[in-house]
Amino acid sequence: MLSNYKVSIKGMVCDRCILMVRDLFRELNIPVANIHLGEVTTISALSAADIATLSKRLAALGFTLLEDKKTSLIRDIKALVEQVYSGNYDFPADFRFSDLVEDTLNKDYNTTSNAFSESEGVTLEKYIMEYRIEKAKELLVYTTETLTDIAYKLGFSSVAHLSRQFKTNTGLNPSYFKDIRKTKLVLSHDGKEAQP
Repeated sequence: MLSNYKVSIKGMVCDRCILMVRDLFRELNIPVANIHLGEVTTISALSAADIATLSKRLAALGFTLLEDKKTSLIRDIKALVEQVYSGNYDFPADFRFSDLVEDTLNKDYNTTSNAFSESEGVTLEKYIMEYRIEKAKELLVYTTETLTDIAYKLGFSSVAHLSRQFKTNTGLNPSYFKDIRKTKLVLSHDGKEAQP
């Protein structure tokens, strides 16, 4: 998350507007660092869900949420990463995320990647790998999926590729997270037997 994230709001013209917007942010549990006419500085970046809710609620008060192009682009990239690496994407044989970005967002990949790095402080490639590894951990702990299935679902070229990336990013082997699942099942099973 970014710190001191600026949100521009059209239609704020007086101190009463500032009070209304401040109350709305409090109601939505979005921490605010500062509010001025036309601009709110939040403590951290807003999620896509926060932005959608905020936009709708501001409109009801007669205000319009303005988003700069870069912020919108970063949100769209993150949504695309989530869509592709959720575990439900059907990867074509010659899949390249860069091609998908260019086709879907109609933007040059290098420009998009540079904007992402500037905004998030991490390369897009690293963000994607971290996302995939987190998803792999989730699938290992909460499902009965095999490592082969997980590698396929998350677009890794092989189980060995997934295992190498896993070890590089977490310092642990995938089997560690499978063991967590087994431990949870044992504890869950023991807890059911202990209850009358």
